[in-house]
Amino acid sequence: MKSPIPSAVLLTLAGMAFAIPKHGFDFVVGVDGDFKAAKAAAAATKTSEGSHFIIFFPNGEYNLGTLTGDANQLTKFNTSHVSFIGESTEGVTLFNSSIEESISKTATLQFNTADDIYMQDLTVQNKSTTCSENACRHVTIQQVGDKYVYKRVRLISGQDTYYTNKGGRTYWDEGEIRGTVDFICGDGDVFFEGTKLVPTRSKAVITAAKTTTEWGYVFDNAVIEGSFNDYFLGRSWNHAKTVFLNTHMNSTPDASGWQNPINEVPLVAAEYNSLDKNGKPMDLSNRRRAYTDKNGGSANLNPVLSESEAAKYTRANILGGTDSWAPEKLTKQVEAPEISQSGKAVKWSDNEDALCWAVFVNGKYYSNTTSNSVKLDSIAKGSKIYVRAANSMGGLGAKSNEIVTVAAADTSIADSTTTDNIPPVPGDSVTVPGDSTTPVDSVTVPNDSTTTPSDTSITRIEKKHYADQSRRTLHLYTIKGQRIHKGRSKVMRALYGK
Repeated sequence: MKSPIPSAVLLTLAGMAFAIPKHGFDFVVGVDGDFKAAKAAAAATKTSEGSHFIIFFPNGEYNLGTLTGDANQLTKFNTSHVSFIGESTEGVTLFNSSIEESISKTATLQFNTADDIYMQDLTVQNKSTTCSENACRHVTIQQVGDKYVYKRVRLISGQDTYYTNKGGRTYWDEGEIRGTVDFICGDGDVFFEGTKLVPTRSKAVITAAKTTTEWGYVFDNAVIEGSFNDYFLGRSWNHAKTVFLNTHMNSTPDASGWQNPINEVPLVAAEYNSLDKNGKPMDLSNRRRAYTDKNGGSANLNPVLSESEAAKYTRANILGGTDSWAPEKLTKQVEAPEISQSGKAVKWSDNEDALCWAVFVNGKYYSNTTSNSVKLDSIAKGSKIYVRAANSMGGLGAKSNEIVTVAAADTSIADSTTTDNIPPVPGDSVTVPGDSTTPVDSVTVPNDSTTTPSDTSITRIEKKHYADQSRRTLHLYTIKGQRIHKGRSKVMRALYGK
């Protein structure tokens, strides 16, 4: 038997070069082991930008501080190309409770030498409230590296909640960050898009940048909420570059907007189109312009950008780099499938954009699958099931419709709403009107000398043999990658002579 063509080649042959090869979660915490085991498994796996190690966290609280933390409950994670995927932002919390306050040794998760980290739908929290005489610094995420992506991630702490330690590119898609003083601090080009910022005390300071890169911190369409109306947008740690664009300030900052620097004066501290809670333009006439620092440095800055100046702060300009990085493509969610029961399985249409699907039974994670169906052998009658599709990084999209399982005899196996767009697997029987039921594996393809299973059969892309179901049509291939027929009716005619 000839070796099968890799699925990626078939996708290209079928004109679907951007389809995602199917791949399940590599480690489900609580199913395959604890987070310590997940961390070790990721470190032992050869990962790449095109092949992430995907760790999935079902809803629950995960105490990383006591499980994988050092004496101060800091957990180091140094493996690149890893996805941290939660079931839900509100339902999944990774936490620690650092013992001594410090910016450098308290992080719930410290990514010290890792690049290309993706997080979605989880909360990271440092629960400590321990303070020294001068500070209460307890970090949630401390990162050193390039290409970090956060989708609907929530960070909760007090001072120095989120620490971007050294230069690199980071993209925030939605999400939420809470804190008291300098709760977004550090270096790098970081683009926050639609992120919620929540000052949790009076006179809070949101940012403290020490910028060595071209752009610094850029917030676009951020929302600032909370019960305090005297917070500051930021203060310079060292030569800060910080810009707020189209910000919805549902709570009102101090009229000056910015504080004097910690060390060195800022290079950019500006806003554009800041809006109040009613969507009306904020009065920015009293924003700070003049700065002095403890080293005798001074600066006089324009606190309000013009339209043309603001137009330069695009996601592509800030994050594209020399490799044209486009992280918004990574956070794109896959549409929810429409599921229904067919006999002893729940099925749905395939989706070339889905990495895999997560199945939930009675509101809890059950399994993940690269197939567009799940068997009901171990699922009780009357169970409630829904399915969510994973994107290329493993992040889960919206829930499908929810169904209640019934006995197999109560469903129509030939239900066209479920099975018409789903090719059978080898060994299944396919009934063509006016023809007898014929097992797929016994079919001879006209005009080709090779018979199944070494040549053709109807199957899903990630399996062997090559009838290829896209969202629009069905393609039939020989083992050599030659397309014989396009379209479901022609494929069925070729297979069954009808």
